Amino acid sequence: MLRFLQNPARRLVVAIIPTDHFAGRGELRGVSAVAASRGWSLETIDTALFGRDLAPFLPVLEKADGVIVRLNAGLLEKTPLSGLGVPIVGLEIRPDQAGPWAVVNLDADRLCAAAAEELLATGRRAFAFVPMPRRYPWTAERGRLFLRNVRAAGREAFLYEPRTVWNWSEEREGLAKWLAGLPRPLGVFAGNDMLAKFALGACRGAGLAVPRDVAILGADDDEMLCLASDPPLSSVQIDFEGAGRIAAETLQSLFGRKRPARTLDLRYGIRGVARRASTRAGEPDVDPRLSMGLDFIALHACDPLVGVADVAVAMGASRRQADRIFAATGRSIRTRLEETRLQRAGSLLRTTSMRQRDIAAECGFASDSYFSRLFRKRFGTAPGAWRNSR
Repeated sequence: MLRFLQNPARRLVVAIIPTDHFAGRGELRGVSAVAASRGWSLETIDTALFGRDLAPFLPVLEKADGVIVRLNAGLLEKTPLSGLGVPIVGLEIRPDQAGPWAVVNLDADRLCAAAAEELLATGRRAFAFVPMPRRYPWTAERGRLFLRNVRAAGREAFLYEPRTVWNWSEEREGLAKWLAGLPRPLGVFAGNDMLAKFALGACRGAGLAVPRDVAILGADDDEMLCLASDPPLSSVQIDFEGAGRIAAETLQSLFGRKRPARTLDLRYGIRGVARRASTRAGEPDVDPRLSMGLDFIALHACDPLVGVADVAVAMGASRRQADRIFAATGRSIRTRLEETRLQRAGSLLRTTSMRQRDIAAECGFASDSYFSRLFRKRFGTAPGAWRNSR
């Protein structure tokens, strides 16, 4: 029998989230941050490790004050969750499917608009979308929205049609032939970073140079996967941590309330785009150390200890050389660091209820007042007013 000791003075929240993928780990970070700030007792059930049979966890679930869950929506009514009688918030579950009191889903429109804008800015002749071979609803939706945005800009857009359900070797050969037959230079948006890496391999098999012939953009910004690619993959940064924060704050708002007449349908967005070598034009007169510096900034800008000198070291250049390389782009290293930090701060202001001073600290600013001054200079208004307007 599973025993569970609970502190009666604290709310018990159970988070049922798999951690075998980048999204789930990000969501759990967001939930954990809110749990700490709200003083919850947080218990986690990793369905990647234990499977989706929740019966062994009934002793924990029956004591819960609320549940946050990422499960296949069709399984929700087959689990013990439906009879708990406590608020439930579902992650990536359609609102018309039974189970949760509230759902938090990705704003796919924003994701695909950002992907189209990023690739259109590279000046490519045509554009394509690479979906998952298995026909998941999310991959079909991303393809439809991306192609719609590209066509609205008056550009050619193509959709790869997988030939199999899950035969990677056969699909890679088919994708290589398909890409080789499209107009060039080509911009490719892959449904996620794994597919972007798959497309990169297909380009290599077709003799297509990345990014000269084909610019490739992924989604999720799984840094380990993106940086382990050659060249490193650019990716739209989906705010999975923000999704977890929204789910947890929504659960907090539901405590003590009756179940809403309609399921609350909430959305989370993106943090921006991590630009790496897979989408850079690669002109011969551009110093390759610039890419190294930009990649370092994308990964480490929000570390408060990171400064201009650290970027120079990552570039393998002296401070003076690094400043000169960045000056050629029209923006200094310091400006790039500040822009990246402000971008992250804007995402947290928009998607969380974190205090402004905590956001300033998390994004690497030396003080709240310095953050406010830079934010007002960049956006024309104070952080609080900007948050309220959104």
